[in-house]
Amino acid sequence: MTAALRQWFAALSRREKIGVAVASLLAVVTLVWFGLIRPVGDALASAKSRHTSAIVRLAATEGRIAALRPLLNAGPAQMAGSLEATVRDRATQAGFALSTVSAQSNNALLVGIASARPAALFGWIADMERDGLIVEQLSTTDNGDQTISAQITWKVRGN
Repeated sequence: MTAALRQWFAALSRREKIGVAVASLLAVVTLVWFGLIRPVGDALASAKSRHTSAIVRLAATEGRIAALRPLLNAGPAQMAGSLEATVRDRATQAGFALSTVSAQSNNALLVGIASARPAALFGWIADMERDGLIVEQLSTTDNGDQTISAQITWKVRGN
C-alpha cells in the first residue's frame, strides 16, 4: 500500500506535490486542533468552572459551620421556668398570640400562631434559638393578607 502511494506521489508534478503537501498539512493541523487542542481546552475550562463552584460551596459551608459553632459549644439552655412558660412569655413579649400550646411526648412543645408578619416571626425564632430553644419542626401557611400562620415545635438545646 505504501509502495503504491509513493509511486502515485512520485508521478505527480512539482505543483501537484506542493498542493498535496499543503492539503496534508492542513488536514493534520485540523485534526490536531479539533481532536486534541479544543477538547483539552474545553475540559480545562469545565474543570476551572467546577473548581470555582466548589470553592464557593466550600466557603458557604464553612460559613454555616462557623455560625453554628457557638450554638454547639453553648451547652443546654438556661431557663428560669419550664419550656412552656418560657415560650409563652417570650411570645407575649414579641406580640404574638398563641392559638395552640401543647406539650409533646419527646420533651417538646407544639405552638400555633394564627397570624404573624413573616419578618417578625422569623426574627423571634432566631432570638429564641440564640437563647437555647431549638425549632424541631416548623410549618407555615400564607394567610393571603401578608401574614402567615405557623406551627412550631420547640425543644431545649441539649435535651
